[in-house]
Amino acid sequence: MYRLLFSILLQSLVVVFVFPLIDSGFRISNSVWDVVVIVLFFGFLNFLLRWFLVIMTLGLGYLVYLLSLGLAGLVVNAIVLSWIGDIFPDKIVVPGFWPAFWGGAILALANYVAKKESQDSGHHRSDRKKKK
Repeated sequence: MYRLLFSILLQSLVVVFVFPLIDSGFRISNSVWDVVVIVLFFGFLNFLLRWFLVIMTLGLGYLVYLLSLGLAGLVVNAIVLSWIGDIFPDKIVVPGFWPAFWGGAILALANYVAKKESQDSGHHRSDRKKKK
């Protein structure tokens, strides 16, 4: 639960503060809840699209992902971010593919950092329990 909340918080901060630095065409709603909805939909649609592609390609999607060194995953992130801009035009405006590509890449990086940070803090907690 901690990891999920930390990931949502970190990705929300990325959407609010980093997206406008990627491209001045990014327009983000000023509402905290709108940003949280954007981040949650990004994760949900990303999950659905990846599983749909894996199922439709009979597992070859994983091979494409590995052979492209993760570039295919970044393209999926860009597509999902563009869809979110189309679904919620009053919450976020995505100016094009390349800003969506870089925004999706930074969101993936934020998710990775949140995952690693929560795993590291979990190891520290278990170490403290063993010492007691």
